[in-house]
Amino acid sequence: MSSFDPVDEPAVLDLDSWAKLTLVEQKVLGAIFHKHAGQPFSTLLPREQWAIDGLSGAEAKSSFVNLRQLGWIKSVHKSWGERLFYIAASLMETLTIAYAQRVGLTVEQMTMHAHVNVIQEGKPDIAAELLHLIAWIGREGLPLTGKGTIHKKSVQKCSAITVLSSTDFDDLGIRYEHSNLYPIHVAILLDLLLSLNLIQKAEGRIQIGDHRLQEWLKLSWGQMYREIYQACMDRYGNTEPSLQHFRYQLAVLAPGKNVWCRIVYSQFEAQIRGWLYALAGWGYGEVGEDQSGGLAFRWLIEPQNLLYRGQEKVSEMGQCGFYVQPDFEILVPPEVRPDVIWMLEQCAERVTRDRMSIYRMTRERIVSAIAKGHKLHEVMEFLDQYALTDVPENVRIALADWGKETDVAPLTVDRYMVVMEVCTGSTDDQKLLEKDVLNGVYSSFYIPDNQGLVDVPAFLHGMERDNNVIEKTFSLLGVEEIPETWYKEWRRYHSSTARQIVAKAIEWQTKLGIQQDHCTQYLIPHQVEGHEKWTISGWCMLDSSEHASETEWRTFSPSEWDTMRLILPDDVIT
Repeated sequence: MSSFDPVDEPAVLDLDSWAKLTLVEQKVLGAIFHKHAGQPFSTLLPREQWAIDGLSGAEAKSSFVNLRQLGWIKSVHKSWGERLFYIAASLMETLTIAYAQRVGLTVEQMTMHAHVNVIQEGKPDIAAELLHLIAWIGREGLPLTGKGTIHKKSVQKCSAITVLSSTDFDDLGIRYEHSNLYPIHVAILLDLLLSLNLIQKAEGRIQIGDHRLQEWLKLSWGQMYREIYQACMDRYGNTEPSLQHFRYQLAVLAPGKNVWCRIVYSQFEAQIRGWLYALAGWGYGEVGEDQSGGLAFRWLIEPQNLLYRGQEKVSEMGQCGFYVQPDFEILVPPEVRPDVIWMLEQCAERVTRDRMSIYRMTRERIVSAIAKGHKLHEVMEFLDQYALTDVPENVRIALADWGKETDVAPLTVDRYMVVMEVCTGSTDDQKLLEKDVLNGVYSSFYIPDNQGLVDVPAFLHGMERDNNVIEKTFSLLGVEEIPETWYKEWRRYHSSTARQIVAKAIEWQTKLGIQQDHCTQYLIPHQVEGHEKWTISGWCMLDSSEHASETEWRTFSPSEWDTMRLILPDDVIT
């Protein structure tokens, strides 16, 4: 499950915005991102962890306030006024790029000549599979038992009509109710439809969300892929931050579609393999092994298109169509639009599902389509509009005969007719529809709070977003009570006063600067021992820089410096 982003406005923070952060802010954000990824947290890292990055606790706290004010860190209200903090999903791509070296690369491109043996082929894409399932639900109806579950025979039929199988998802480790009834691939299919709000449980049955489906059919395949992928990331991805980093690196740092990349990992092999097999099951990619047995993966669609993009423009829809054969089979290329596939699902049976799918028109399906509200002439107009070659004459004659066998003349338009308007509207309506889609006029379908079948950790779901104004400044308690010279000037002090300054640096978790013979060193003091004769221990910046990245633990006595001063964060209130 990925980070939760409760109806946030599209983020404007990008790599340019990140580059404008101060070095300390970049370090603090990097440490938080490395530790938590997009998972929620309630407290900052311990000061020992900050010291490894050459940061004092005061610097970390001050920068954290700035990062919240700038929008890099979000928050929600927990019980009793507590807050949970998190990095929004919309920022994960940017930070995955910015901190790839810090987190550690788990994906690397393989050479063009590297041999890879495919061990798990990609299934046909999940988006068309969901349309197939919705159409089946509309025809068959899915009444629920008294316990709110689908009847066993319907579950078995659902399992049989899909190209997915349980082996695609066995290693995801997801949990859900009634696992003895629903095979995991059926549970995931139903969970996706429920979480996308395309179906609902109502009045003792599974019902299709008419308006929602109509809007869904306006999307391009690419937009559908992204919506489904975001749902899969959030609902079925392991919450371990290291695995979330891997999932984002796989999409962000992979070289592109149809290019193999090597999966580099030192732990979580089973979970990583489980995620890759699931991606293959959804049709996003395929899994392989190199000659040494190392795990490899290649995307079958452009991975960058799966990531958060807000209201972006999409590529223009090209012409699409299919081939109607004399034996009533319809050969359907992969580029055929979703709304066309939906209409085929109404008037033909799916025979095979592959890169080139095959549908077959039958008497039963045509009669059923007419009974549901479609008119025979509309079916014929649909075939004429999208057939890439002439519709065979024997097919026309048969359709006319089948149409005469039913005298059903519905006086009301049911859900199929409503959705039918997307497919067979007027030319002007269709142009308007395509213009809307081209301009990206659609809202996200996946909402984390939507109830499905799979158990999703609550985390931030349903919590109240924290809209309080974030204070832009950071203060140190009692800073006004000490002499300004302690933090504004380099001075020599009596041993007892020097010890007081060191103690204050430890209390405030600030840095301490010491000088001897024109050599300056910066410390993050941790403890002071002794009174008349005392020593200070802590982390010392190795390159004598205030913002050095490397530190080592050292112990000093006052005799080892001449002058000293407290080093306060730049924006602290004094």
